[in-house]
Amino acid sequence: MRSAFFSIFRKSPFEGLLRHAEIIREAAPLFRMAFIAYLDESRSDFEKYQNKVTMLESEGDAVKRNIRGHLPRGILLPMDKFQLLWYLREQDKILDSAQDSLHWLSYRNTHIPDEYVDDLLLMVDKITSVLKSIHPLVAAAESYFQSFSENHRAMVKSAIKQIREYEFESDQVERKLIADFLNYPFDNPTSAFHLVRLVEYMGDISNHAQNAGDMMRAMIAR
Repeated sequence: MRSAFFSIFRKSPFEGLLRHAEIIREAAPLFRMAFIAYLDESRSDFEKYQNKVTMLESEGDAVKRNIRGHLPRGILLPMDKFQLLWYLREQDKILDSAQDSLHWLSYRNTHIPDEYVDDLLLMVDKITSVLKSIHPLVAAAESYFQSFSENHRAMVKSAIKQIREYEFESDQVERKLIADFLNYPFDNPTSAFHLVRLVEYMGDISNHAQNAGDMMRAMIAR
């Protein structure tokens, strides 16, 4: 049963948030395939997947604007409006950072030393898990704000914990890759800069996911 609040309006904010999270989830396999194509030196395939992520980011922006434009006025929101908007900002930046990562990668054909390919793919897999983890969080939060049950609240907290674990794991790989790239004897130092900045962009994805989780925790706080 929908809560009294959500029954007042044709759409709840969480309908838009859930659609936005679905878009992020759709970007996850494309993000990974873009990296595989780059490592395989398949420029056409890389651009294909990059363009698909760009299209999803544009769709996500449209959903974000729609959410902002249709928030109910007054004090009827079952959570702080500032917190909701800040959560939306962080969730949107997840998709922005995924797009930024691929844009940055596209600027240069940098050879990845063979000994670091596995670690780079490991980080890609961690980020892919992060991208997929937002939808369960929003779905659990929607259920909580409909029922305000302790069971649904526990589901939200569990989803937040999972995101934090993914962020921690990706951060460990990020730190190792940065150290490795900075210490590798590249013929051109631009290669080191390109790869270090790349993993930093990728790290931003998980950082914004954790920020979103932290804000969601504040939204469900009692």
